[in-house]
Amino acid sequence: MLKVCIDANIYISAIAFGGKPAKIIELALARKFYVITSTAIINETKRNLVAKLGLQEQEVQELLDEILLVATMYEPQGKIQYIPHAKDSLVLETAILGGADILVTGDKKDLLPLKIFHGIIIEPPSAFVARLESLET
Repeated sequence: MLKVCIDANIYISAIAFGGKPAKIIELALARKFYVITSTAIINETKRNLVAKLGLQEQEVQELLDEILLVATMYEPQGKIQYIPHAKDSLVLETAILGGADILVTGDKKDLLPLKIFHGIIIEPPSAFVARLESLET
């Protein structure tokens, strides 16, 4: 089964807009792949959903608690700066610590241009959903 690190922007998009990111979360909750995450990713998700999108903190926490039930937590230390943007560097470190096969992100500036990093495929939600669908057939 694939080990997948899901960036905070995917959780945020899933909740705010639905679409492919919501499909990814649905498949994660159905345990179609292993989910790798960290406190940094969870906290960024929560902060943005509450502060920027105005969702209720309790509602957001309930959703994150569901994700945490199916996820394995890793704690990046931030001692190695893989790329200039510190938060994205923590996401990469999380993926590396968890031995991720794939990092799913919507970050077009810093993460998606890497394509592959330390053997981890970095792809957008549409490519990841297509990958999962091809594995089911």
